[in-house]
Amino acid sequence: MVKIDCSNIKNYQDFIDLFNDLLFVPAGGKWNGNLDAFNDYLSWPKSIPYHLVVIGSDNCERVLKFALSETNEVHIWAEIKEILVNNGEFVKVEFK
Repeated sequence: MVKIDCSNIKNYQDFIDLFNDLLFVPAGGKWNGNLDAFNDYLSWPKSIPYHLVVIGSDNCERVLKFALSETNEVHIWAEIKEILVNNGEFVKVEFK
């Protein structure tokens, strides 16, 4: 189980740094904030299912509601949640 506490993030970079520190860098990668890459990293390097607990999802909703993506301003948290939910074969996600 991987727990990522997003209760204190202040911006998208904080979110990126947390996921890198606790999930992606230990697996041998480094995420730059690209949402396509986020999708890929969830199942990398192994496709063994794991449990991810995102603590502070209400803060993510507030902070990332209109975070700047690579191309424009979008509701980035909605996209991230969709990516997490749609990767159910690799990651069981619990939002707290």
